[in-house]
Amino acid sequence: MYSAQTMEAELIKSHWIEVGDGHSLHLGEYGNPAGPVVLYLHGGPGAGCTPDDALLFDTRHWRVLLLDQRGAGLSRPRGSLTDNSITHLLGDLERVRKALAIERWCLAGGSFGATLGLIYSGLYPERVAAQSYWGLFIPSLEGMSWLYGPDGAAKMFSAEYNDFSGGIPIKGWLPLVFEYFHKGFSHPQQTLAERAFRRWLDWELSLAYPGNRLIGPLDWRSRVLAMIELHYARAQYFGAEALLHKALPNISAPTRIIQGECDWVCPAPVLEAFAPLSARLGEQIELVSVGGGYHSLADARVHQAVSRAGNWMLAMVHS
Repeated sequence: MYSAQTMEAELIKSHWIEVGDGHSLHLGEYGNPAGPVVLYLHGGPGAGCTPDDALLFDTRHWRVLLLDQRGAGLSRPRGSLTDNSITHLLGDLERVRKALAIERWCLAGGSFGATLGLIYSGLYPERVAAQSYWGLFIPSLEGMSWLYGPDGAAKMFSAEYNDFSGGIPIKGWLPLVFEYFHKGFSHPQQTLAERAFRRWLDWELSLAYPGNRLIGPLDWRSRVLAMIELHYARAQYFGAEALLHKALPNISAPTRIIQGECDWVCPAPVLEAFAPLSARLGEQIELVSVGGGYHSLADARVHQAVSRAGNWMLAMVHS
Protein backbone atom coordinates (compact mmCIF):
# COMPACT_ATOMS: atom_id res chain seq x y z
CA MET A 1 0.00 0.00 0.00
CA TYR A 2 1.26 3.45 -0.86
CA SER A 3 0.83 6.47 1.40
CA ALA A 4 -1.23 9.47 0.34
CA GLN A 5 0.68 12.44 -0.95
CA THR A 6 0.85 15.70 1.01
CA MET A 7 2.74 17.99 -1.39
CA GLU A 8 1.39 19.97 -4.32
CA ALA A 9 1.08 18.18 -7.65
CA GLU A 10 3.98 18.99 -9.96
CA LEU A 11 2.99 20.04 -13.47
CA ILE A 12 5.00 18.18 -16.10
CA LYS A 13 3.54 20.03 -19.05
CA SER A 14 0.35 21.51 -20.42
CA HIS A 15 -0.71 21.33 -24.05
CA TRP A 16 -3.59 20.98 -26.50
CA ILE A 17 -4.42 17.95 -28.60
CA GLU A 18 -6.30 18.38 -31.88
CA VAL A 19 -9.08 15.79 -32.15
CA GLY A 20 -10.88 16.99 -35.27
CA ASP A 21 -14.26 18.68 -35.82
CA GLY A 22 -12.61 21.97 -34.83
CA HIS A 23 -12.03 20.80 -31.24
CA SER A 24 -8.73 21.14 -29.39
CA LEU A 25 -8.53 19.43 -25.98
CA HIS A 26 -6.49 20.80 -23.12
CA LEU A 27 -4.32 18.24 -21.32
CA GLY A 28 -2.34 18.79 -18.16
CA GLU A 29 0.24 16.22 -17.08
CA TYR A 30 1.25 16.01 -13.42
CA GLY A 31 3.45 13.96 -11.16
CA ASN A 32 6.05 11.40 -12.14
CA PRO A 33 6.70 11.35 -15.91
CA ALA A 34 8.10 7.80 -15.61
CA GLY A 35 5.19 6.46 -13.55
CA PRO A 36 2.16 4.45 -14.61
CA VAL A 37 -0.48 6.60 -16.29
CA VAL A 38 -3.87 7.43 -14.81
CA LEU A 39 -6.35 9.40 -16.91
CA TYR A 40 -8.77 11.50 -14.86
CA LEU A 41 -12.24 11.82 -16.39
CA HIS A 42 -14.19 14.80 -15.09
CA GLY A 43 -17.93 14.73 -14.67
CA GLY A 44 -20.78 16.96 -15.69
CA PRO A 45 -20.44 16.46 -18.58
CA GLY A 46 -18.77 19.82 -18.94
CA ALA A 47 -17.16 20.34 -15.52
CA GLY A 48 -13.57 20.47 -16.76
CA CYS A 49 -10.50 19.82 -14.61
CA THR A 50 -8.57 21.85 -12.05
CA PRO A 51 -4.98 21.21 -10.88
CA ASP A 52 -6.38 20.07 -7.51
CA ASP A 53 -7.82 17.01 -9.24
CA ALA A 54 -4.28 15.64 -9.53
CA LEU A 55 -4.08 15.61 -5.72
CA LEU A 56 -6.48 12.66 -5.67
CA PHE A 57 -3.48 10.56 -6.65
CA ASP A 58 0.00 10.03 -5.20
CA THR A 59 1.93 11.96 -7.83
CA ARG A 60 5.25 10.70 -6.50
CA HIS A 61 4.29 7.49 -8.29
CA TRP A 62 1.59 8.36 -10.84
CA ARG A 63 1.77 10.23 -14.10
CA VAL A 64 -1.62 11.93 -13.92
CA LEU A 65 -3.42 13.16 -17.05
CA LEU A 66 -6.11 15.80 -16.53
CA LEU A 67 -8.10 16.03 -19.75
CA ASP A 68 -10.72 18.70 -20.41
CA GLN A 69 -13.39 17.08 -22.59
CA ARG A 70 -14.92 18.80 -25.61
CA GLY A 71 -16.11 22.30 -24.81
CA ALA A 72 -15.12 22.00 -21.14
CA GLY A 73 -12.43 23.66 -19.06
CA LEU A 74 -9.65 25.12 -21.16
CA SER A 75 -10.50 23.08 -24.25
CA ARG A 76 -11.34 25.03 -27.41
CA PRO A 77 -13.81 26.29 -28.51
CA ARG A 78 -15.02 26.99 -24.99
CA GLY A 79 -18.54 25.68 -24.35
CA SER A 80 -18.94 24.32 -27.87
CA LEU A 81 -21.88 21.95 -28.32
CA THR A 82 -21.12 21.20 -31.97
CA ASP A 83 -19.90 17.63 -32.58
CA ASN A 84 -20.09 17.05 -28.83
CA SER A 85 -21.57 13.65 -27.93
CA ILE A 86 -20.66 10.50 -26.03
CA THR A 87 -19.33 8.94 -29.24
CA HIS A 88 -17.08 11.94 -29.84
CA LEU A 89 -15.75 11.81 -26.28
CA LEU A 90 -14.97 8.10 -26.52
CA GLY A 91 -13.12 8.63 -29.79
CA ASP A 92 -11.17 11.47 -28.22
CA LEU A 93 -9.84 9.19 -25.48
CA GLU A 94 -8.31 6.89 -28.08
CA ARG A 95 -6.87 9.87 -29.97
CA VAL A 96 -5.23 11.13 -26.78
CA ARG A 97 -3.84 7.70 -25.93
CA LYS A 98 -2.33 7.33 -29.38
CA ALA A 99 -1.00 10.89 -29.42
CA LEU A 100 0.88 10.20 -26.20
CA ALA A 101 1.99 6.71 -27.32
CA ILE A 102 0.48 5.05 -24.23
CA GLU A 103 -0.05 1.30 -24.52
CA ARG A 104 -2.18 0.85 -21.39
CA TRP A 105 -3.42 3.23 -18.72
CA CYS A 106 -5.59 3.38 -15.63
CA LEU A 107 -8.82 5.35 -15.54
CA ALA A 108 -10.51 7.27 -12.74
CA GLY A 109 -13.46 9.62 -12.66
CA GLY A 110 -16.75 10.58 -11.09
CA SER A 111 -20.39 10.91 -12.07
CA PHE A 112 -20.63 11.19 -15.88
CA GLY A 113 -16.85 10.72 -16.02
CA ALA A 114 -17.41 7.30 -14.46
CA THR A 115 -20.01 6.52 -17.12
CA LEU A 116 -17.60 7.53 -19.87
CA GLY A 117 -14.75 5.49 -18.38
CA LEU A 118 -16.79 2.32 -17.93
CA ILE A 119 -17.98 2.45 -21.53
CA TYR A 120 -14.44 3.04 -22.80
CA SER A 121 -13.06 0.17 -20.71
CA GLY A 122 -15.59 -2.22 -22.25
CA LEU A 123 -14.96 -1.02 -25.79
CA TYR A 124 -11.15 -1.12 -25.38
CA PRO A 125 -10.55 -3.69 -22.60
CA GLU A 126 -6.98 -4.32 -23.66
CA ARG A 127 -6.08 -0.67 -23.03
CA VAL A 128 -7.18 -0.44 -19.37
CA ALA A 129 -5.02 -1.86 -16.57
CA ALA A 130 -7.24 -0.87 -13.63
CA GLN A 131 -9.93 1.70 -12.92
CA SER A 132 -11.75 3.41 -10.05
CA TYR A 133 -14.91 5.50 -10.18
CA TRP A 134 -17.28 7.27 -7.81
CA GLY A 135 -20.85 8.51 -7.99
CA LEU A 136 -21.53 6.56 -11.19
CA PHE A 137 -24.30 8.09 -13.27
CA ILE A 138 -26.61 5.63 -15.02
CA PRO A 139 -27.82 7.44 -18.20
CA SER A 140 -31.19 5.69 -18.23
CA LEU A 141 -34.69 7.15 -18.10
CA GLU A 142 -34.76 6.14 -14.43
CA GLY A 143 -31.51 7.99 -13.75
CA MET A 144 -32.72 11.11 -15.58
CA SER A 145 -36.17 11.01 -13.97
CA TRP A 146 -34.66 10.67 -10.50
CA LEU A 147 -32.47 13.71 -11.09
CA TYR A 148 -34.83 16.06 -12.94
CA GLY A 149 -38.38 14.74 -12.51
CA PRO A 150 -40.88 15.31 -9.66
CA ASP A 151 -40.90 11.77 -8.27
CA GLY A 152 -37.23 11.15 -7.47
CA ALA A 153 -34.88 13.42 -5.54
CA ALA A 154 -37.63 16.06 -5.68
CA LYS A 155 -39.57 14.11 -3.03
CA MET A 156 -36.66 14.50 -0.61
CA PHE A 157 -35.74 18.07 -1.52
CA SER A 158 -39.16 19.55 -2.25
CA ALA A 159 -38.34 23.19 -1.51
CA GLU A 160 -35.18 23.06 -3.63
CA TYR A 161 -37.05 21.32 -6.45
CA ASN A 162 -39.75 23.99 -6.40
CA ASP A 163 -37.03 26.61 -6.81
CA PHE A 164 -35.65 24.58 -9.72
CA SER A 165 -38.90 23.77 -11.52
CA GLY A 166 -41.11 26.75 -10.67
CA GLY A 167 -42.65 28.23 -13.78
CA ILE A 168 -42.56 25.06 -15.86
CA PRO A 169 -46.21 24.47 -16.92
CA ILE A 170 -46.19 20.67 -16.78
CA LYS A 171 -43.81 19.43 -14.13
CA GLY A 172 -42.41 15.98 -14.64
CA TRP A 173 -42.32 15.83 -18.42
CA LEU A 174 -38.58 15.80 -18.97
CA PRO A 175 -38.47 17.16 -22.54
CA LEU A 176 -40.46 20.20 -21.41
CA VAL A 177 -38.16 20.74 -18.42
CA PHE A 178 -35.12 20.64 -20.69
CA GLU A 179 -36.64 22.94 -23.31
CA TYR A 180 -37.60 25.39 -20.59
CA PHE A 181 -33.98 25.67 -19.46
CA HIS A 182 -32.66 25.69 -23.02
CA LYS A 183 -34.70 28.81 -23.69
CA GLY A 184 -33.69 30.24 -20.34
CA PHE A 185 -29.95 29.80 -20.90
CA SER A 186 -30.18 31.59 -24.26
CA HIS A 187 -32.57 34.34 -23.14
CA PRO A 188 -31.56 37.75 -24.56
CA GLN A 189 -32.08 39.40 -21.16
CA GLN A 190 -28.95 38.68 -19.16
CA THR A 191 -30.68 38.77 -15.78
CA LEU A 192 -33.19 36.10 -16.89
CA ALA A 193 -30.48 33.92 -18.41
CA GLU A 194 -28.46 34.26 -15.20
CA ARG A 195 -31.48 33.21 -13.16
CA ALA A 196 -31.96 30.09 -15.31
CA PHE A 197 -28.30 29.10 -14.96
CA ARG A 198 -28.44 29.62 -11.21
CA ARG A 199 -31.60 27.52 -10.82
CA TRP A 200 -30.06 24.63 -12.75
CA LEU A 201 -26.78 24.73 -10.84
CA ASP A 202 -28.35 25.30 -7.42
CA TRP A 203 -30.54 22.23 -7.85
CA GLU A 204 -27.57 20.05 -8.68
CA LEU A 205 -25.51 21.45 -5.81
CA SER A 206 -28.33 20.91 -3.34
CA LEU A 207 -28.20 17.19 -4.18
CA ALA A 208 -24.42 16.83 -4.52
CA TYR A 209 -23.66 18.52 -1.21
CA PRO A 210 -26.90 19.19 0.72
CA GLY A 211 -27.14 22.50 2.51
CA ASN A 212 -24.90 24.35 0.04
CA ARG A 213 -25.94 26.95 -2.51
CA LEU A 214 -24.13 29.12 -5.03
CA ILE A 215 -22.75 32.38 -3.68
CA GLY A 216 -21.81 35.41 -5.76
CA PRO A 217 -21.88 35.85 -9.55
CA LEU A 218 -21.52 32.85 -11.82
CA ASP A 219 -18.21 32.35 -13.61
CA TRP A 220 -17.74 31.04 -17.14
CA ARG A 221 -16.96 27.53 -15.90
CA SER A 222 -20.34 27.29 -14.19
CA ARG A 223 -22.18 28.44 -17.31
CA VAL A 224 -20.26 26.02 -19.53
CA LEU A 225 -21.05 23.16 -17.12
CA ALA A 226 -24.77 23.91 -17.21
CA MET A 227 -24.85 24.32 -20.99
CA ILE A 228 -23.09 21.03 -21.69
CA GLU A 229 -25.07 19.14 -19.05
CA LEU A 230 -28.31 20.33 -20.60
CA HIS A 231 -27.04 19.54 -24.11
CA TYR A 232 -26.48 15.91 -23.11
CA ALA A 233 -29.69 15.61 -21.10
CA ARG A 234 -31.80 16.93 -24.00
CA ALA A 235 -30.26 14.23 -26.23
CA GLN A 236 -30.75 11.48 -23.61
CA TYR A 237 -26.96 11.28 -23.38
CA PHE A 238 -26.66 10.29 -27.04
CA GLY A 239 -27.37 6.60 -26.47
CA ALA A 240 -24.94 6.20 -23.56
CA GLU A 241 -27.26 3.70 -21.85
CA ALA A 242 -27.10 1.33 -24.82
CA LEU A 243 -23.33 1.73 -24.98
CA LEU A 244 -23.09 0.89 -21.29
CA HIS A 245 -25.18 -2.25 -21.85
CA LYS A 246 -22.78 -3.28 -24.60
CA ALA A 247 -19.60 -2.43 -22.71
CA LEU A 248 -20.13 -3.85 -19.23
CA PRO A 249 -19.85 -7.57 -20.15
CA ASN A 250 -16.48 -6.92 -21.83
CA ILE A 251 -14.70 -5.19 -18.95
CA SER A 252 -11.60 -7.12 -17.93
CA ALA A 253 -9.69 -4.60 -15.79
CA PRO A 254 -9.97 -4.67 -11.98
CA THR A 255 -12.69 -2.08 -11.28
CA ARG A 256 -13.78 -0.32 -8.12
CA ILE A 257 -16.95 1.80 -7.92
CA ILE A 258 -17.42 4.02 -4.87
CA GLN A 259 -20.99 4.83 -3.88
CA GLY A 260 -21.89 7.39 -1.22
CA GLU A 261 -24.72 6.28 1.03
CA CYS A 262 -26.25 9.75 0.72
CA ASP A 263 -25.50 10.34 -2.96
CA TRP A 264 -28.73 12.00 -4.08
CA VAL A 265 -27.46 12.77 -7.60
CA CYS A 266 -26.72 9.15 -8.53
CA PRO A 267 -28.44 7.12 -5.80
CA ALA A 268 -27.70 3.51 -4.97
CA PRO A 269 -31.19 2.18 -5.95
CA VAL A 270 -30.81 3.45 -9.53
CA LEU A 271 -27.31 1.99 -9.75
CA GLU A 272 -28.29 -1.37 -8.27
CA ALA A 273 -31.35 -1.66 -10.51
CA PHE A 274 -29.20 -1.41 -13.62
CA ALA A 275 -29.09 -5.11 -14.53
CA PRO A 276 -25.91 -5.20 -16.66
CA LEU A 277 -23.94 -3.65 -13.80
CA SER A 278 -25.51 -5.80 -11.09
CA ALA A 279 -24.54 -8.90 -13.09
CA ARG A 280 -20.86 -7.91 -12.91
CA LEU A 281 -20.70 -6.92 -9.24
CA GLY A 282 -18.56 -9.35 -7.28
CA GLU A 283 -16.79 -10.48 -10.44
CA GLN A 284 -14.51 -7.93 -12.08
CA ILE A 285 -16.33 -4.99 -10.50
CA GLU A 286 -16.23 -4.17 -6.78
CA LEU A 287 -18.81 -1.82 -5.24
CA VAL A 288 -17.65 0.09 -2.16
CA SER A 289 -20.26 1.91 -0.07
CA VAL A 290 -19.25 5.01 1.88
CA GLY A 291 -21.40 5.47 4.96
CA GLY A 292 -22.93 8.96 5.05
CA GLY A 293 -21.04 9.93 1.88
CA TYR A 294 -22.45 12.45 -0.59
CA HIS A 295 -21.90 12.82 -4.34
CA SER A 296 -19.37 15.62 -4.09
CA LEU A 297 -15.63 15.18 -3.61
CA ALA A 298 -15.93 18.07 -1.15
CA ASP A 299 -17.27 15.40 1.21
CA ALA A 300 -14.22 14.18 3.18
CA ARG A 301 -15.50 10.60 3.41
CA VAL A 302 -15.86 10.24 -0.36
CA HIS A 303 -12.57 12.05 -0.98
CA GLN A 304 -10.72 9.63 1.30
CA ALA A 305 -12.33 6.61 -0.38
CA VAL A 306 -11.29 7.93 -3.80
CA SER A 307 -7.72 8.49 -2.62
CA ARG A 308 -7.59 4.95 -1.22
CA ALA A 309 -8.86 3.65 -4.55
CA GLY A 310 -5.94 5.41 -6.25
CA ASN A 311 -3.53 3.51 -4.00
CA TRP A 312 -5.44 0.30 -4.73
CA MET A 313 -5.02 0.87 -8.48
CA LEU A 314 -1.32 1.46 -7.98
CA ALA A 315 -1.05 -1.86 -6.17
CA MET A 316 -2.95 -3.55 -9.02
CA VAL A 317 -0.51 -2.13 -11.57
CA HIS A 318 2.52 -3.31 -9.60
CA SER A 319 1.13 -6.73 -8.67
